[in-house]
Amino acid sequence: MSDWLNNPNRSLTQVFRTSKDEEPNKYNDEYQALTDAHHEWLAARSYFEQVTEPDLVDFAILSLQAAEKRYEYLWKKMKDKDS
Repeated sequence: MSDWLNNPNRSLTQVFRTSKDEEPNKYNDEYQALTDAHHEWLAARSYFEQVTEPDLVDFAILSLQAAEKRYEYLWKKMKDKDS
């Protein structure tokens, strides 16, 4: 799973997007939450890499950790539901 997390070029939107012809399924909202969490995680990582002010470094670290934990939680929740 960590290899997948470290690949910023992967688009969850493309993986979970339904076509206009498909009926929405019960997982669409969960996939959207997972996609949003992935974008949040990438944004937090980008912010962490760019921050230079010492006072903001702690905030960047905590934001990155929180975003990563949220993403991992949603990923595990989806994986457990599919099993």
